Amino acid sequence: MRGTLRGLNRVLLGLLGLVLIAVGTLTAAAGVSPQVASVWTGQGANARVWIQGRLAAAPAGTLGVSWWTLTALAVLVIAIILALGWVLSQGGGRTSHIGVPEAADHAGGSVTGTTTVDTSLAAAAIRDALGHDDRIRSVGVSSWNIKGTGGLKIAIQAGKGSSPRDITDTAEEAVRGLEQVLGRSIPVLIRISTGLRNRFAGTQRVQ
Repeated sequence: MRGTLRGLNRVLLGLLGLVLIAVGTLTAAAGVSPQVASVWTGQGANARVWIQGRLAAAPAGTLGVSWWTLTALAVLVIAIILALGWVLSQGGGRTSHIGVPEAADHAGGSVTGTTTVDTSLAAAAIRDALGHDDRIRSVGVSSWNIKGTGGLKIAIQAGKGSSPRDITDTAEEAVRGLEQVLGRSIPVLIRISTGLRNRFAGTQRVQ
């Protein structure tokens, strides 16, 4: 239910992984092969001489540095800004309210609008409906913006020996009650989890 660009994330992580694999392979090869180490050292020395020549050929006036250095710093700053923007965009889409479109008939014709429902109201309704069930230890409710439509994520911590199917039916009944209050259906993700040691007990029943 997140607004994260998963495709872009996978591409970036894949490229980073390839770079790390290449660097690790070269480092390991240089450690076990004197020939590879000699070639790597020679290429590194040549690259250092080439970079020093480029820096000396483009002085930035009386600043005492090269234009190449200033360009590299500018690129680094831009890369940092882009990286921060990418990090801050992760997990986006979470909201504090649910927008419910409505249509009303007036003397001048039909008027459409949106009623905003605070997430805390929906969460309180869901918790009140599920809080008295002994099979449920805790309930967490959050709202997300899914392609312009508000949706709910209900995280349920089930107790030992509880049937996930029965808990799902109970949660769906609570959601239907909320939808009757809102006057429309809303996207809902119900996630049922238990303790770590109980996750391998099977899919039909929590042990």
